Amino acid sequence: MDDGRMAAVLEHPLTEAQSGLWFAQRLDPANPIFNTAHYLDIRGDLDVEAFRAAVDQTAAEAEALSLRFVERDGEVFQTLDPTHRPLLQIVDVSAAADPVAEAMAAMRRDHETPLDPTRDPLAANILFLMGPQRFLWSLRVHHLATDGFGMALLTNRVAELYNAARGGPAPGPVFNPIARVWDEDAAYRASDKRTADAAYWREIMGDAPEVASLAPGKATTAHRFHRIEHALPPEVTARLRARADAGRLSWPDVLTAIGAAYVRRFSGAEEAVIGVPWMGRMGNASARTPAMIMNVPPLRLTLDEDAPLDEQLVLASKALIKTRRHGRYRSEQLRRDLGLIGGARRLYGPLVNVLPFDLPPRFAGLDTTLKVLGTGPVDDISFTFRGDAAPALTLEVDANPDLYTLEEAAAHAERLAAFLTNALDAETLGEVPIATPQEAARELDAFNATAHPVPHTTLTALLEAAMKATPDAPALTFGDQTLTYAELDRRTAALASALAARGVGRESLVAVALPRSLELVIALVATLRAGGAYLPLDLEHPAERIAAIVRAAGPSVVLAHDDIGGAFGEALLAPAKWPLDGAAPAVAHAGEDAAYVIYTSGSTGDPKGVLVEHRAIVNRLLWMQAEYGIGAHTRILQKTPATFDVSVWEFFLALISGGELVVAPPGAHRDPAAIAGLIRRHAVTDLHFVPSMLSAFLADPAAKGITVAHVFCSGEELPAELRDRFHQTVSAELHNLYGPTEAAVDVSYWAAGPEDTSRPMPIGWPVWNTRLVILDERLRPVAPGMGGHLHLGGVQLARGYLNRPDLTEAAFIPDPHHPGQRLYRTGDVARRRADGAVVYLGRSDHQVKIRGLRIELGEIEAAVIASGLARETVVLAREDRPGERRLVAYLVPAEGYDPAALKAKLAARLPDYMVPAAIVALDALPTTSNGKLDRKALPAPVFEAAAGRPAETPTEKVIAELFAETLGRAEPAGADDDFFTLGGDSLLAVHLMMLIRERLGRDPGLGALFDRPRVAELAALIDAEALDFDNGLGVLIRLADGDPALAPLFLIHPAGGLSWGYRTLARALSPRRTVWGVQSPALDPDNALPDGIEALASVYVDQILALGAPGPVHIAGWSVGGIIAQAAAVELERRGVKVGLMAMLDSYPAECWRAEPEPDPVDALRALLAIAGYDPTQYPELRSRAAILAFLKAGDSALGGLPEAALDGVIRVVMDTNRLVREHHHKPFGGRTTHVRAALDHTERDLTPGLWRPYAADLDVVEVPFLHPQLTGPAATALIAPALDARMTAAEDTTR
Repeated sequence: MDDGRMAAVLEHPLTEAQSGLWFAQRLDPANPIFNTAHYLDIRGDLDVEAFRAAVDQTAAEAEALSLRFVERDGEVFQTLDPTHRPLLQIVDVSAAADPVAEAMAAMRRDHETPLDPTRDPLAANILFLMGPQRFLWSLRVHHLATDGFGMALLTNRVAELYNAARGGPAPGPVFNPIARVWDEDAAYRASDKRTADAAYWREIMGDAPEVASLAPGKATTAHRFHRIEHALPPEVTARLRARADAGRLSWPDVLTAIGAAYVRRFSGAEEAVIGVPWMGRMGNASARTPAMIMNVPPLRLTLDEDAPLDEQLVLASKALIKTRRHGRYRSEQLRRDLGLIGGARRLYGPLVNVLPFDLPPRFAGLDTTLKVLGTGPVDDISFTFRGDAAPALTLEVDANPDLYTLEEAAAHAERLAAFLTNALDAETLGEVPIATPQEAARELDAFNATAHPVPHTTLTALLEAAMKATPDAPALTFGDQTLTYAELDRRTAALASALAARGVGRESLVAVALPRSLELVIALVATLRAGGAYLPLDLEHPAERIAAIVRAAGPSVVLAHDDIGGAFGEALLAPAKWPLDGAAPAVAHAGEDAAYVIYTSGSTGDPKGVLVEHRAIVNRLLWMQAEYGIGAHTRILQKTPATFDVSVWEFFLALISGGELVVAPPGAHRDPAAIAGLIRRHAVTDLHFVPSMLSAFLADPAAKGITVAHVFCSGEELPAELRDRFHQTVSAELHNLYGPTEAAVDVSYWAAGPEDTSRPMPIGWPVWNTRLVILDERLRPVAPGMGGHLHLGGVQLARGYLNRPDLTEAAFIPDPHHPGQRLYRTGDVARRRADGAVVYLGRSDHQVKIRGLRIELGEIEAAVIASGLARETVVLAREDRPGERRLVAYLVPAEGYDPAALKAKLAARLPDYMVPAAIVALDALPTTSNGKLDRKALPAPVFEAAAGRPAETPTEKVIAELFAETLGRAEPAGADDDFFTLGGDSLLAVHLMMLIRERLGRDPGLGALFDRPRVAELAALIDAEALDFDNGLGVLIRLADGDPALAPLFLIHPAGGLSWGYRTLARALSPRRTVWGVQSPALDPDNALPDGIEALASVYVDQILALGAPGPVHIAGWSVGGIIAQAAAVELERRGVKVGLMAMLDSYPAECWRAEPEPDPVDALRALLAIAGYDPTQYPELRSRAAILAFLKAGDSALGGLPEAALDGVIRVVMDTNRLVREHHHKPFGGRTTHVRAALDHTERDLTPGLWRPYAADLDVVEVPFLHPQLTGPAATALIAPALDARMTAAEDTTR
């Protein structure tokens, strides 16, 4: 049928619903995910000709299926093209060996073929003849032409027409013309309703929390998706309808609310922010028009799990009604309104989509089954309920394969179905478990099957047995001193005898306040042999803190050189008074005896002592001995402070195994070079690092080439990047361990070998006789992949906190799943991987770790209040710069507040690592509308340089001060601070170089700063005089460092000759690759500009090829830079060099500029205004060199400080390049030309990417919604960088 409507339609702009899809599709044109598709499995005696007529008439009525898109003058139009009408194709596969497989393969090929909307038909109808009684009807439509509701309209219309042709009821009216949809869209855009909707959404979403997903990673549409279908049984749909009817709610709203509850529970977010697809058709012409209309507005739900569920369902239904009332306002526009464009910022998380209208169409005399193949892009995960619940209802899970495995998607389907089933009978959401019974059993038992026989013995017995077994072997080395096991036996027995004489026995405490030395190890072993438990004290802690611990613990004896602050008194026993001979006392040790006490930071304001028994540490040591083959050949480096529990295995593992313990000098644990020297000197085989110290160690040249057996990491999260860097630097096994002091050092392990690709790195699996259990707030097992509270069980749990039964009872709780046993609440949040490995996610409380040291923020807050100088306070660990966590105290000052006095008081009470790096005084602590502390509103502090390594050499100090002066910082930068990370940019870099010339009389050049942006690096370069005096004006400057295995990207300068402005783009690429800026040689006054663009391009190609970089050459440029990039690509091709990416950012051919007048010197000078960020047309009075430079200097523009020669170079390049462009005649490039077009610009000129077609074998267009001058800015870069990334990766894949 053709009612003549097509002839009346010429061209129409994109609707709002289509615009977002258009830009997404053009950014990733090779992605087939924009195809929507389903097929109908038809069984019975199908009248093929009647079916053909029904399909063809539907295709004629549904004008959207015949759309073709046209790009012209920077705009996109749609028109109706009769040649694109998807008439039915019939394909007979009945003779195939497997007709179903043959048909399915053909459908997959069709569905997975990306379409060009400017060229290809958007839809296809194919009927596969499987045999006389079975047929598969495939319908595939690009998302620009229809949505899910439209697909249902199409299939139902075919059924309606077919049934009428077979003698059924007369069909209903034809579909409405597409122009009705366009008119509705235009009317809404111009309406007050749209303005009101926009205001509603900005108010609702303005303070929305960070969107939570069900999986870690960036939610970016992939080229495919996982699909799982789970049919809900009739009894569940009956209960769903009954629950909805009882609350006078619609059953789709009940489903949506429970789906949101599942998302909130699994993600751990305080509120759910989900997407709720809305068809937007009721009550208007589009209800009878297949077209792309649907929207995905966000839905915020704060679901109180303790409140009656019926009340929560009513609140959710009211929120959904409001959402639908304002649902026409496009989510793409709302993202722009809220500044959520680019990067990983999201408007909503998973989608919950209820489609009560989408049922298999009914064909008279035939059985039909609907199978959905694709519904469009899947950013994260979508939960779709398809059917009318009378009783048919199917849960479909579509999941992004970059975020979820197929097994995880299937688990979500099964789990959500179970969650829904249980919720329909629940009084509150809180009583609904999220793990299925099978998942709960795996969490509690299968993943924790760690039973292993361990002898009933003590650490003391193990030490004494080793001393007797190999008396002549070296046991302990410190510097040039070595004790054999026999000598260690004699020395420790003598001191144990003296301790016993002072009353030390079982359950006695002996405090040890000694630096690392032979005496320290002797003191620990002797205490154990006397039957006591040792309590280490840190000599670097304030005397007040040491005294407080001694008062709380009440040790019988203190082994120390001096009486610190008079805290030890008569209990002091100095090494000078230790006997050298004596028999160890006979003590009836038991595994339940106390072995040691280690004090950790306490949330109440006082440190708390963790008491660990012998049986706990014996299990830990014997497991490690067996797991890593520790024996007589082992030499373990002891470098961890004794107050940190890692020291326990360092002290004793070698000594119970017949190996040798090498004790590092005091302070050496902070010195990478000293550690490397000890490893080499003593042939150390095993040692430990906290990850932050391992990073520093690997960065030191002394670490290169180190070979040991095992390196163990614990104390803080081990980043995957550090694992990879480790294996590039040293030769050793790397192992990631985890455990709190309350569980005998470590309770889990993970082999972080070079073959490990985990991101993030797991903490692994439990050690012998230990359980790692992840539970929710109600102590129920959580599902795999879900964050929960990590609890520990088993033999390694500490007895509790010394003399603090209240704290012990709160932290060590009865195990509800194993009667008679205990669990320890770690306060850590973790999730279980599918393979059973545990991944650490962070803390659930106010405990943090700085450099591996455990800190309770409450203890610092208590110290601030106790000072009397603050009325209120909150302390945070901020990471304002990646990798740098620092403590910040926010406070409301009390009378007499003095920040210096407060710092002094805190330093006297707290260890140095607990003293805040910054103190911020506020009139009041900010609060949210519900009265809670608003942590987001706390301002970023200005950190003190002393919080990191300060500048030390004279040159470092000067440069640190100049960084601060240039960037407007109150304090000098640290030695490792990066100029650009601190906020520097290309123009400020010029100013910095000027200051360096003035203060140091040296000119390292901008190129040196780009290559070495850190204080220490630049200072070392200046001191070594290994400088490149290019003033930053050389032909090549490095804009970013990246993976050396990836081909670099070369970015060619625009008209001014400088390529500094590309730094934002250079750093936005992912994966990170090296990026070079290509600059005009004529910036140097000694260099003449080549006589043509081709000659200039040849110079650049020479420079590029001289680097000898791997892979194809990637080249791009903005504006004039794109013209030169095209010429360079032609030259590379002529030389036989493979070109990967050749991209131009809004560049147009030279013939567009031939009639332009030649600029005069003043015009060239005025170009500096634009480079500095000013609009030259706003300053017509600036017509001289002096006036322009004075203006730039007055405005603090660094361009005003350019050296005269460099300034002359910029002006000369502006003029000469303009001339060369006008004289240039392009040659065609045989590869792909990617053109990034500024879609909001060029309204007054006919500048389109199509102008490049005569010179491009293949033209690839990417449009971004920005103006030409904005293309190198952060917002445009957020869209451009991923597009360039994808094309470079694809080009590299084709060359492998």
